[in-house]
Amino acid sequence: MQTPPGFLRSLRFKLLLASLTLLLIPWAGYHYLQGMELALREAQQRLLMNRAEIIANLLAVQSVKWLAQQPVNSSTTPSLYAFPLDNPPVIDGYADEWLTLKPQAEHFSATGAQNRTLALDWLAGFHRNDLYLLLEVEDEQLTYPPNEQNIAAGDHLILALPGDGGNSRQLLLGTPAPGWIHVQEQESGQSIPGFSGEWQETETGYRVELRLPRTLTAGRISVAVIDYDQTGRKPAVKLATSGLQYNTSLAYLSRPTAEVETILHGLADERHRYTLLNPLRQVIGRHGAVHTATHKLQSLPQRLISLILSDDQPEPFSERERLGRLDGPEIRQALSGEGAVYRYQAPGTNLTMLSSAYPIRVDGKIMGALVVEQSSQEILILQQSAIENLLLISLGLFIVTGGSLLLLATSITSRITRLSTKYQQAVSPDGRLLKPITTSKQRDELGQLDASLSAVLKRTKEYSHYLESMASRLAHEFRTPLSVIRSSLENLEAEIDSNPQTKAQSSAALVYAKRAQEGTLRLNQILTRLREATRLEQSLEQTEVVETDLTMLLQGLSQGYADSYPSIRFETKLPEKPIISQVSPELISQALDKLISNAVDFHLNESPIGIELHYDGENSVVIRVVNRGPLLDERTQQTLFSSISSRRTSSSDQQPHLGLGLYLVRLIAEFHQGRVWAQNLTDGVSFTMELPLNQGSGK
Repeated sequence: MQTPPGFLRSLRFKLLLASLTLLLIPWAGYHYLQGMELALREAQQRLLMNRAEIIANLLAVQSVKWLAQQPVNSSTTPSLYAFPLDNPPVIDGYADEWLTLKPQAEHFSATGAQNRTLALDWLAGFHRNDLYLLLEVEDEQLTYPPNEQNIAAGDHLILALPGDGGNSRQLLLGTPAPGWIHVQEQESGQSIPGFSGEWQETETGYRVELRLPRTLTAGRISVAVIDYDQTGRKPAVKLATSGLQYNTSLAYLSRPTAEVETILHGLADERHRYTLLNPLRQVIGRHGAVHTATHKLQSLPQRLISLILSDDQPEPFSERERLGRLDGPEIRQALSGEGAVYRYQAPGTNLTMLSSAYPIRVDGKIMGALVVEQSSQEILILQQSAIENLLLISLGLFIVTGGSLLLLATSITSRITRLSTKYQQAVSPDGRLLKPITTSKQRDELGQLDASLSAVLKRTKEYSHYLESMASRLAHEFRTPLSVIRSSLENLEAEIDSNPQTKAQSSAALVYAKRAQEGTLRLNQILTRLREATRLEQSLEQTEVVETDLTMLLQGLSQGYADSYPSIRFETKLPEKPIISQVSPELISQALDKLISNAVDFHLNESPIGIELHYDGENSVVIRVVNRGPLLDERTQQTLFSSISSRRTSSSDQQPHLGLGLYLVRLIAEFHQGRVWAQNLTDGVSFTMELPLNQGSGK
């Protein structure tokens, strides 16, 4: 039987590979969704730009008054920013409540005599009607004033506020020791009510935390730091945030105003954040929040897709929410006169944020910019949902189609395997039909193939039967003419022998008559051998097996061979105990006769012929005939036991040899469910017939 093909060469594997082409569906769908995502993002950017443009134009038309009060971008008039505070800080001189805003503190520095440096970090916030200041001064040497009445004699601060008549109002802030600060007029030295502050020393200098009424600033404020090396002497270094003398020289105090918050409050929604900036990019109004849409990952496909796509986060974008000054390519472009959109990546996440900025023009002058921010997470969630559906549909199609193809391939291959096995078992190695073939009832291509093979095999069987019966027919047809020829030759010889006058003259004719007589005898023997082979094949079906002692059988046959061939020495190796097996003694004797006859014909003169009988394992017995003589070539070994096969090239005994002897041996071995083979030895050939032990035989 043929070895079934491996899985990699089978139809199932090939159809499985073909079903893998279904994976192109999710691949193409994924790239299609990526292209759709890009198109949606571009559309979202255009919509966000249009929203910013429309709202900026509305603000420019309806809010001229509060826009005109904002500072313009001028290097001579700086601007200080005040953050809105959710809760008022405790005035204790410590920066614990200012930690979130400290990174945005404004830094000022100055250098005085002998390279003395002085630095100031400004941080301001407002809550309701109060303004809170956190001033951190870097001073290498602290010099406190001698008493509260003479604050100007040591390190102190000057707070400049708008005054009457165009001149500013300057207040001195200081203390003779760390603790509560004293606030007094610089000109009159009188204490000012409504102020509270705390002075604390730091590793690099000192820190002042101050609270004052917001109405005193009127939108402008400045702070100066006065540093003394020694009490009462001339200050070593002076540092100011802007000019102190005149109201117009004071810095602008920029902060989100209630008017702007009210206007933006009507524009806010759950998906956008609106921020209004002055020309210095300071936030003067903000409302709304940029929240990402929530999408819970519950199913396994959602979790797998989340590993490929960006994860969604429920936290809002907060990196710009607390900033007092915004910067970015879109903001700089808007303040230069042209709207723009920019995409930001949220720090520490895979989320992105769209920011659109558009200038606000009043009478042709750019007075600020409107920034509209929106998360692009909704597009990501839409894409993820679409990919989830695509994955589930593709997976279902792949399972159904791939499973169907695999089942179909399994069914086809199993039917082909059964078809192959059926015909292999129905035909013997020499081409004889062992049993009838039952065709399949299915009418597809494989069913038609089964019917075709069955018809071909049936016609082959009929032709083989015709060829097999031809020998018997020829023998039957040839016997009558051969009998006539033989009787005529006998009569001719008798007539020549009875007439002495013609005997001398017909001596040559008598020789030819004898040769013809010998030819007819050989033809008669050939026909007899053919009929013998045919009868054996037919008689095997009716032969019965009986329990036989093979040891005794071979012992008797060996003695008979010794008597039949007195010039040949036979060496037998038989077991001492009997070997009982279910066989046909007549057939075994006939098979051994053929093997001995073949060994006698090919053995070397004066060499013995061996006959052996022994067990081969527990379930079989072996009969072996060994002769010393010429070896068999490989081709002869393969065809030696086929019908009409002979390796004789000449005949010394004038006997016909058709190659049927060893073929009959094979038939007898197969009848007993055994086998026979030939094997070359070093100086001869052995013929071995293996038979099952203690098992019934027959067909």
